[in-house]
Amino acid sequence: MRSFQRASAWLAAFVIGLPTLGVVAVIVALRGRSWELFSAAYLVLFVLVYLAGLILLALLRFRPDWLRALVAAVAVYAIASVTPLTDTMISYPYHVVRCGGLPVVGSFGAAPGYAVPGEEDYAVTPLDGSFFCTEKEAKDLGYYHDDY
Repeated sequence: MRSFQRASAWLAAFVIGLPTLGVVAVIVALRGRSWELFSAAYLVLFVLVYLAGLILLALLRFRPDWLRALVAAVAVYAIASVTPLTDTMISYPYHVVRCGGLPVVGSFGAAPGYAVPGEEDYAVTPLDGSFFCTEKEAKDLGYYHDDY
């Protein structure tokens, strides 16, 4: 039982602690705007990934505990990257690196729209579907921007 407790603590560090540092970096880059919606969606994602990781952690039977937790964390994040409603949020850090900063976030609704970093409604949610490095890319693909 003690081994599982240690491994679950490592799992929490891998799937909640480390990714939270990235969310904090994005919040700092947003300069205080729209951080509540952005961080709430990611907090829910991290908790769900942790709970799924606990199931996998219980099935894995090797040591050391930190390695077992790391294997579980990588596995659940790999699964989440192809799961609807989580795949967009999991791929967001990749687009931050690809664009060299916060990307333009495209979302689907009655018509495809986008939000740029620094706007009040800038966030990444499970319902967003696309990321662009520039507004021009978004406009070229038929996305619109609400200017009100």
